[in-house]
Amino acid sequence: MDNKYQDNLDAHIRNMTNLMFTFEVTKCCGYSTFISIYKEKTLLDLYEQVIDHFQILEIKELFFYAPSGQRIKIPISKQTVNEFVKSCITGNSVSLVPLYPLPRPIVYKLYLDYGECHDSHDHNHSETFVRI
Repeated sequence: MDNKYQDNLDAHIRNMTNLMFTFEVTKCCGYSTFISIYKEKTLLDLYEQVIDHFQILEIKELFFYAPSGQRIKIPISKQTVNEFVKSCITGNSVSLVPLYPLPRPIVYKLYLDYGECHDSHDHNHSETFVRI
């Protein structure tokens, strides 16, 4: 049997983890999907990529939960995704942890509020990201 496809896919995934971060982005309804972004792209680029992927017009909030249960909003900024992730995984209080155990590739879970949530998510935020 020819394993060329699987070998190429495995190599692609290995290379991807060196160059990109993968996030499992979950909408308020519970639907989730993987979104990958180059490490040197900005958090602004991450917001744009999420908008493109979900084909939505705006993002009210993009956030994750720290192991402590604290809700941490991802800022809309020119900070690189790499800098942001490193700041969340180093130091005394690690706030961003991989979703799946090793040896699986590292995936971080994010939550998306784009204004159509009808559950108990907190909507006390004033900043909305809209791509023009």
